[in-house]
Amino acid sequence: MADRQVHVGVLTSVHPPFDTRIFHREAKTARDMGARVTLIAPGAPRGPVDGIGLRSLPTIGGRAGRPLRWPILLWKAWRLKADLYHFHDPELLPWGLLLKWVTRKPVVYDSHEYLREDILTKHWIPAPIRGPLSRVADWLEKRISRHLSGVVAVTEDMGERFAAFQRNVAVVRNLPPAGVPLELSDDREPVVIYAGLMNVARGLDILFETARLVYERRPDARFEILGPIEWHEIDQAIERKTASEWEAVGVRFAGSVPYPEVGPRLAKAAIGWLPRSPHDLNNLLAWPNKLVEYMAAGLPIVASDLPTQAEVIAEADCGVVVEALSPSAHADAICDLLDNPEQARALGNSGLEASKSKFTWEADAQKLQSLYRQLWRFGGPLH
Repeated sequence: MADRQVHVGVLTSVHPPFDTRIFHREAKTARDMGARVTLIAPGAPRGPVDGIGLRSLPTIGGRAGRPLRWPILLWKAWRLKADLYHFHDPELLPWGLLLKWVTRKPVVYDSHEYLREDILTKHWIPAPIRGPLSRVADWLEKRISRHLSGVVAVTEDMGERFAAFQRNVAVVRNLPPAGVPLELSDDREPVVIYAGLMNVARGLDILFETARLVYERRPDARFEILGPIEWHEIDQAIERKTASEWEAVGVRFAGSVPYPEVGPRLAKAAIGWLPRSPHDLNNLLAWPNKLVEYMAAGLPIVASDLPTQAEVIAEADCGVVVEALSPSAHADAICDLLDNPEQARALGNSGLEASKSKFTWEADAQKLQSLYRQLWRFGGPLH
């Protein structure tokens, strides 16, 4: 095996082909260690892109159409004849196990979220069955993972959960690369920026009131929301607000923004915002990857007082932690930073330095590479 290039197959039936973690972090990491990489994902264009081969899955049917993709994904994965498979969706666990049995190749499961806690907040699952379903899913996830070749987790706590069932566990956090410095603006605009999915669990229910309170004190300030919006379970009075009403308090919904454009937008803003709700258990446990992206852009941060992100902010001395569900607390912290640019700059610089020295993708990428090498018992590049 050492005299030829190893082929890594990356599989997802849910995520877009250019997902930050899957494509820009992990697939490129496998490529950079000398592997041939092929990604199978819904709606993937004809490849290769950035040296990574692409295979497409159908996108029709939305969420209800996902089960139709699973046998197609298995068939395409088998046809890859890859030397190692790395899949990214919990619903693929049975298919991953079947793929391992059929191909006799190593198969790795990438756990992006806390599955048990995440199911409890899924608006599209009827509330009465969320609890029982979450317990069954958790049991299946751990038992099937026992029979796979390895697991990639996103936090130490998650890694410890899997360690009782699987000996090959790598904790690979969602971190920005240190090798791609942003061109930071010396004259930042009074923009409060949020990047990522926005919904009730991530501050949508306090966005309007927070922006209104900020507008009263700083009418020049704006809120830029980069990412899709989920209006499920939001108060109808908020959902019914028109675009002009949002614009009147300085809120702009930019929608999904291509990955290469996110960094430059962060670099021009004044404050990074993380208004997450403590009512979502996943928020309490998950690694706050957007937090480190804000730090890498030199942004001072205003964040809800959730344990993990509060700990990182305190360690890096890069922002202000406030009461999670209080629009006035968020607005006061935002206005204070806008009114005190020297303090904001000091916090932003502190976070920037921490993002370079403590929180870099390169360090965690080595853990993924080590797992791959362990499964193939390579001491050097995968070729």
